[in-house]
Amino acid sequence: MRKFKRLIAILTVFLFALSIIAPAFAQDEATTEETTGSVYDQAAKILQDKGILKGNEQGDLMLDKSLTRAEILAMIIRATGQEDVVNDYVYAEQSFSDVPQDHWAFAYVEAGKDLGIVNGYPDGTFKPDKPVKFEELCKMLVAAKGESPAAGKWPLNYVRKALELGFFNGIEDEVGIGDIVIRGQAAVAFANAFFPPEKTVVVKDVKPLANDTIQVAVDVYLNNEPATLEEGDVIPLDFEIKDASDETKTVAVTQIDTEKSDFGAGKIVLKTAAQTEGATYKVYFKGQDTGKSYVAVPVELKVVKVEAVNLKQVLITFNRTVVETYAKDTNNYEVKVGDTTKTIGAAKLSEDKTKVTLSLKDNLSNNDKVKVTLKTGLGLKEAYTTEVGPVVDTTAPTLTKVTAETPQKLILEFNEPVTNYLTASNYTINGMYLVKEAKGFAEDSSIDPNVVILNLYIPLSVGSNTITVNGVTDVAGYGVINKTVSFTVQEDKSPIELKNVNATLTQIKFEFNKAIQNIVSYSLSNGSVTGTSVDGNVVTINAGDDITTCIPIAGAKVTIEVKDYAGQTAKFEKYVVPTIDTERPVVKKVEVTDATTVKITFSEDVRVPNVGDNKIKIIDKDGNQRVIQAITYDTDSSNNQIKSVLKVVLASSLPAGSVKVEVAGIEDNTPLKNASLPQVITATLADTTPPAVSSVIYRDDTSNDKTEIYITFDKTLNASTANAVSNYKYLNASYLIKDFSDASAVLQANGKTVKLVVKDSDFAEMTYLQIIGVADNNGNKLTTAVAKSTFINSDAAVVTIDATKGAKATSKTQVKVYLTGLINEYTLYAGDFEVKAGSSTIGVLYATWDAGEKAVVLNLASEIGADAKKDGNSVTVGLKANSITKDLLGRSLNAGNAFGAVSVVDAIAPTISAVDVTFSNNVTTVVVKLSENTNVTNLSPDVIKAQFKVYIGGTLTSPASVDNTNAAQIVFTFNSDERYKAVKVDYIPDYNAGNRVKDGAGNELAQTSVNGAWK
Repeated sequence: MRKFKRLIAILTVFLFALSIIAPAFAQDEATTEETTGSVYDQAAKILQDKGILKGNEQGDLMLDKSLTRAEILAMIIRATGQEDVVNDYVYAEQSFSDVPQDHWAFAYVEAGKDLGIVNGYPDGTFKPDKPVKFEELCKMLVAAKGESPAAGKWPLNYVRKALELGFFNGIEDEVGIGDIVIRGQAAVAFANAFFPPEKTVVVKDVKPLANDTIQVAVDVYLNNEPATLEEGDVIPLDFEIKDASDETKTVAVTQIDTEKSDFGAGKIVLKTAAQTEGATYKVYFKGQDTGKSYVAVPVELKVVKVEAVNLKQVLITFNRTVVETYAKDTNNYEVKVGDTTKTIGAAKLSEDKTKVTLSLKDNLSNNDKVKVTLKTGLGLKEAYTTEVGPVVDTTAPTLTKVTAETPQKLILEFNEPVTNYLTASNYTINGMYLVKEAKGFAEDSSIDPNVVILNLYIPLSVGSNTITVNGVTDVAGYGVINKTVSFTVQEDKSPIELKNVNATLTQIKFEFNKAIQNIVSYSLSNGSVTGTSVDGNVVTINAGDDITTCIPIAGAKVTIEVKDYAGQTAKFEKYVVPTIDTERPVVKKVEVTDATTVKITFSEDVRVPNVGDNKIKIIDKDGNQRVIQAITYDTDSSNNQIKSVLKVVLASSLPAGSVKVEVAGIEDNTPLKNASLPQVITATLADTTPPAVSSVIYRDDTSNDKTEIYITFDKTLNASTANAVSNYKYLNASYLIKDFSDASAVLQANGKTVKLVVKDSDFAEMTYLQIIGVADNNGNKLTTAVAKSTFINSDAAVVTIDATKGAKATSKTQVKVYLTGLINEYTLYAGDFEVKAGSSTIGVLYATWDAGEKAVVLNLASEIGADAKKDGNSVTVGLKANSITKDLLGRSLNAGNAFGAVSVVDAIAPTISAVDVTFSNNVTTVVVKLSENTNVTNLSPDVIKAQFKVYIGGTLTSPASVDNTNAAQIVFTFNSDERYKAVKVDYIPDYNAGNRVKDGAGNELAQTSVNGAWK
């Protein structure tokens, strides 16, 4: 036995699994005979209950007796549930010489042989009545479980595997190679192998913690009873993370972070490979879909470095990749020198997508200090502003590369933007003036800012050539230092091949395998042409935007002959059918550039609508539709029209704040004039108005001969201006402006209130408080005088619930309570507010302060109904006496008395709670379920169909019928077999407010999109 213990030590590596397999009958080193007997008894009871282990006529299980090979085989077959198979072997052909057909175990032995559990001895015998040895039992159990032996030779290979699988957990010290196995030991091995008690782990929640970390919350059960999760009950391989859009794509779970996990609380923190931000992932546990999914969080984008690399470009380095669309959007950046904003011509993203180069249309100057702002549109958590400089550019430009795109077109690449490049005589090629035209970024925004393109009068000869550049400089005035550069024009004798032909109703584009010098000839079987062009390897035949001008819808035969730069010609004949653009334009961005101008950017070029068409509506923050004076295309710095951007000019100025833009029916520039679907986009007009004084409260501090004046503004203030005592003066009765003789000014934590402390004598003399130079965070400065007679005594400024506005439920778990007075939001305590439904109290988890609406937002511990009721009772909110929450003067709200409860008004918008899809009798039914009763029963089916768009298999499909007789659902039927196709329902509200879906309180169903679920 000692020898075997040494063997176990040698096999430690194979026993790692024992630490993660819960032992069925574990015992410590001090195990006694009595305890051992108990372990045997427990295992034997399990086998006896399952009919695997049987005793003698007296009921004795004889656990201390040995077992024969035949007996152990019979037990294994019973344990694996294959007893029925044995009947098929009663009359089988005899396989072993010592197991004839009349032996009681004949059928078991034959079945065991075919099942691969036993093989017999080399001499053709089985020895059915021979006592089974430990290693033989190991082999039979491993084979019965369908496992392969470990590496090595018999019997160690099977012994290692059996120990690794935990078959002898609890009795390892009692068994060894060569030992005869007794019935009790076999019972323990069988129980461990076939009936181990396992903890049931149920995944109940998953949430992402980082781009490579998720937390899984689980419930644990043992024998259907709640149990505690312990380290080792789960391993990383138990979990699998699959991309919800393509489950063949998985994210590896690399480890369980035991330090951050809380096993006792059922919280498991898993480290994973990098996840794709924004992707939805499904979590599997032990191969089963848990039904839980999550959206991967991004690695927070941060700015590493900003530098002005020359007088034309700013280089920004990030800590991770930036979305290309965001990075290239110049509206996401602002570059200023002093108060002057520099126009950004282009934003170029590096190949690794971690650097952005801003090329400015307006030049910088040496010693400029440049303020660079990166906006949240880049993906930053908050806007980032830094100052770089003073800028110093003392480096001359270099010509880094010259490429002959064709023998008549050269691409010059510089290490920075250059100027003076348009003059053709600045270039000599092979000693000759051959440049016909030069252009760069200023002439064509599609050209890289560091590139100049030269078009030549004549083609260059094949082979080596040189170009000399004179007079071209960078913005700092330094000339190109490597004036002469060699380049090669490649000979291309390969035949001209037509790679692709694309046609629209107004244009045919031919793509060839090489650059084309010119069109020799062309013809069209029907239709007419207004012009042709050649650009590199692309030849275009085009016309205007008339649908009948170029190619009829049915198509046309076109013949074209072209010549390359080697002088070769080729002729091609194709029948082309135009591709018709049916894609609707979509609003991508809305900007309110000033109080009378709104710019709307579309996904493609669009047509300018007439003002009277009412296809664009501008609604200010107060809900008023503004009169539109004109709609035109926007223009670039060279006054070129940008046909994807509409500029809307208003007849009067908008107030600062939120602006709602409603767009519908804007046509694209294609011949079919595809019209946009209704969209509502919210933008913001930047605030250019100075702050205003909302209220002034004063309190006399008699103990210090001081008066405290609390001045509250309507906007957040710039702290340095708010704290400057020199910005506060007063007028006396003689209208003389005087400085306070001994005063202090401190901006309070809310950012809007200044505590001005002055001497009582100054306060007594004051008739007006004069404020000059206090500014908001946008730099808007205030100049005003506030009459002392309007100041409010602190005794009349107690904070309480606004009896006029009261409280409203904004969701099932959120109530907003409106207050009067000046609250100190940093003392806000949820327990000061009592939310009740009848006599039942609804718990408040936490509270936040909405400064814009002067309201406390209470987040509830349990849901209320969609009608702002719970269990049929109206919900109310009260404010307790002597609250922890303080006003700005440090006083408890409702000091001494509780404020009477106010009723909570229903402001919860209805939602689409589910979309169920069924199929029967060749009819597909889509049921749109709403979260509460609405006015759908009052709307006509046509009005409902116009707002609820049903997409089946990605195609907008018109229903055969609409059933809106139930106030809480709408049933659409389709007379076709659409089984198991993807179904999506979009709700786009009608512009007529009377047609929109609303609940009984008038709350509107918001624009939404919900995927259907087949039932």
